[in-house]
Amino acid sequence: MKLTHDKLCALISLSAGALAGAALLILIPESLHAIKYYEMIPSVVSGYVLFWAINKFYFHICPACSASHFDEATTKKFSEIVLLLFTALSFHSFLDGLAIAAVGTEKNAIFSAVFAHKFPEGIALASLMAGANYKKSKIFEFVFLVEITTIVGTIVGNLAHFQAHSWLLGIIQGHISGGFLFLAIHAMYGEILKNHKKLVILSFISGFLFIFVVSKIITH
Repeated sequence: MKLTHDKLCALISLSAGALAGAALLILIPESLHAIKYYEMIPSVVSGYVLFWAINKFYFHICPACSASHFDEATTKKFSEIVLLLFTALSFHSFLDGLAIAAVGTEKNAIFSAVFAHKFPEGIALASLMAGANYKKSKIFEFVFLVEITTIVGTIVGNLAHFQAHSWLLGIIQGHISGGFLFLAIHAMYGEILKNHKKLVILSFISGFLFIFVVSKIITH
């Protein structure tokens, strides 16, 4: 599709809703099976604060969330961090694979969260690269390479017999949830909500419901 500003807003809002759904419907409830509320809250806050600090002092985690147009300055800004985001998402996806290997097949909720957020994660990277005027073939290549690292992480985790204590997994899930919630809130209250309120809200709800449906299908 031709990526106009309203379409970009819809895609990013869909992704934000999916991230919020993964955190609130899957990761946080699952973490409460292993840890207490007073342990879960700090772990969620730690993830939120980490992303806030990176966004505040290092680089804009979601530059596409506040993009109002595709002028020369915006394109240059997108291009400057595509490789950085590619590296960060690859590492993140590899850890997703380790998480799947650590919990095994008995923890379907973990697989649900990992599986369901891959779609919006790919959209976010593809949208950013499209805004930076990358060719379609290069966008497909980058997204494929990022997401395939999840499988690599799972294989490595299985070969290394990687296991994590249930308490530690609960803390990690809460921490990841905090990062997801930051991205969701940041996207919703960014510039995109000011420009296309109805579109943003409907897309956000659609992303949230997408996670809800997928989680129900996979966990049952």
